[in-house]
Amino acid sequence: MERIRSNTHMPTREIRQTVHEEYQTQISKWVASNARKLALKMIQGSAEAQYKKLWKYCTEIKKTHEGSTMEIMFTPFRGSGGNPKFMRLYCCLDPLKKGFKNGCRPIIGQDGCHLKGVYRGQLLTTIAADPNNGWWPIAWAVVEREATEQWTWFLKYLSEDLEIENQCHYTFISDQQKGLDRALSEVLPGCEHRYCVQHIYRNFKKKHPGLALKDRIWNIACCTTVEMYDKAMEELQAFDKDAYEWVKKTPHPRHWCKAYFPTHVKSDMIVNNLCESFNAHIKDARDQPIITMLEIIREYLMERIQRRRAAMEKCKGSTGPLINEMRLFRLESRIQVSGCPFGMHCMAIKSKVQEGPSLQ
Repeated sequence: MERIRSNTHMPTREIRQTVHEEYQTQISKWVASNARKLALKMIQGSAEAQYKKLWKYCTEIKKTHEGSTMEIMFTPFRGSGGNPKFMRLYCCLDPLKKGFKNGCRPIIGQDGCHLKGVYRGQLLTTIAADPNNGWWPIAWAVVEREATEQWTWFLKYLSEDLEIENQCHYTFISDQQKGLDRALSEVLPGCEHRYCVQHIYRNFKKKHPGLALKDRIWNIACCTTVEMYDKAMEELQAFDKDAYEWVKKTPHPRHWCKAYFPTHVKSDMIVNNLCESFNAHIKDARDQPIITMLEIIREYLMERIQRRRAAMEKCKGSTGPLINEMRLFRLESRIQVSGCPFGMHCMAIKSKVQEGPSLQ
């Protein structure tokens, strides 16, 4: 039991070997698999029982995190003595809500990933860009599947929590999830919607592989003027006409090329790494029962925010270390390209930018 508690992903091969070493007996893969399932049920609790406790869990979160939004959607009661069936849960903790409003930029990544527990579904997430160019979680939802209806339900609660009024001020970036385009056009029609270029390239390389084409598709996405975009497209057409036709059939470049981004957004982000980073950190939580999963996510975020707060308190200046590193890189690039006639002045700026510890 303790070995499985310390390693919930222990393979059946290792379980069989442990039983053989400690008890001098052989067990089949089927027996080892069932033993692991039983041990995990004893350690984590019954998945079915946790769904029955969701209402109490949400009430407790609202008490301990005053101002948080916890909404559950379920099917109606089925006759006398019947139980409602869980459908969806939306979670937006008040500290995360306030953190976004007080310091984050209005560029928001959205993504959906599969749950791997006994009861399957999708975990929808919304992640913002914080002032240090890192990721800041805002809200997440457990839904039955990824479609327009579920995204619409999620976005309605999100827009209320963030008090989105001036929609043109906000930019959403996604991997073109199923139903998200339509949901955004219904709930937040005035917001800008970008598509992750990495996702576009993954689809592109299935039919058009090769480093040369990879460089060209990314060069097109990174063009900063319409003239540069037109020239890059002409070069792609001359190099590979089929690849050119594929790119022409993609959504309008305003969704994925810097040249067409509105200038008031003040961000040239073209990838959805915000959500990718968050999903990577909660990967193990997604195969847990629902309350266990929600608690793992909540506790991880509490610890992460505290670590980053402690690190930021040691920083000098009004900007974070990642932003300082970006400024330093751009300054060094300008010095190398231009020769910098004001060398001493540039070195002084460089020295100032380097102040402060790195934030992990």
